[in-house]
Amino acid sequence: MFNSQLSFLSKISLQLDYFNPFDDPIDIVTQDDLVAGSVTVAIACFSILLTIMAISAYKKTRMSQLKFIAVAFSLFTIYLGIEALQELLPFDDDSFDLVLSVIMLGILISFFFGIMRKKKNHLEKP
Repeated sequence: MFNSQLSFLSKISLQLDYFNPFDDPIDIVTQDDLVAGSVTVAIACFSILLTIMAISAYKKTRMSQLKFIAVAFSLFTIYLGIEALQELLPFDDDSFDLVLSVIMLGILISFFFGIMRKKKNHLEKP
């Protein structure tokens, strides 16, 4: 009796693994997981769109600050890709965390240089 119930439960867990092959087979995909995944995909698409818009604006205006903004959006897209890769692959390596931290630092530096304005040395005559 107990073996048949155990066999039935193992078959259910294997079926759940087909629904969510990148996670622990015992975990069940909840609605919160689907919403979180959808939001992440929407953020990635928006990040790609902002990267394209920043590159297009730079080509039109040749403002040097837009290069840094485009780099920041590109790094953010890469950040999301590496984070998703970390979820999909069974690595528990700290090197992913180091790479993500370096990319986040690059994003912050790029945004900093993107918002800084160059001051021109104009001497005003009284």
